[in-house]
Amino acid sequence: MRLNLKYQQIVQGNFSLKRTNLMMAFQVNCPGCFMHGFPLLTELQNHFGSSLNCFALSTAFEDFELNTAENTKKLLTTGEPVGETLKAYQTGLPYTISLPVLMDNLIAKKELISHAFIESVCRNVAEKTISAEELRNLQESLHNYYRQMPTCGYTFAANLMRGTPSFFLFTDTLEILAQWFGHADSTLVKEKLDMLIRKNNGQVAI
Repeated sequence: MRLNLKYQQIVQGNFSLKRTNLMMAFQVNCPGCFMHGFPLLTELQNHFGSSLNCFALSTAFEDFELNTAENTKKLLTTGEPVGETLKAYQTGLPYTISLPVLMDNLIAKKELISHAFIESVCRNVAEKTISAEELRNLQESLHNYYRQMPTCGYTFAANLMRGTPSFFLFTDTLEILAQWFGHADSTLVKEKLDMLIRKNNGQVAI
């Protein structure tokens, strides 16, 4: 499976894909993304250094009036949160985000429920052995899921993310090596990523 990544702009920093990359998808109106997600992403970048390219993707699958490019820029430049994140950090974000941040490419319902979009998702996530009936059921399920959304981040929808924060470890050819959703123990994550990063970078695992 490959990461289907599309973004509308680079909100912060310099961005390019490296041999091994770790992306965290987040929403501005997601307290957990800032309580757990960004601290972990920063810890992993500091731990692995140049062998891992970490960045964040601001997306939206709900609360579209809050999860915007404008509020993302505001948070990064002033540390001022919005919505539920503001309730959690009333005096502002207690740390600075220095990693590159992209803004997901928001698309309307018309594109979400289009045959072309649903087919592209099915081709990426479906097993090669899937039957015709299973494929039709998957297409119908995706259509019913997407039709409930007025809009959504393309990368969020195309990779069937469960929510935010969502993490994806992937190669420079966008092959996904690992993914997880929500809070995770940093020690266990480091152990798993160490093996995968060394393998992808052509190193011998210790």
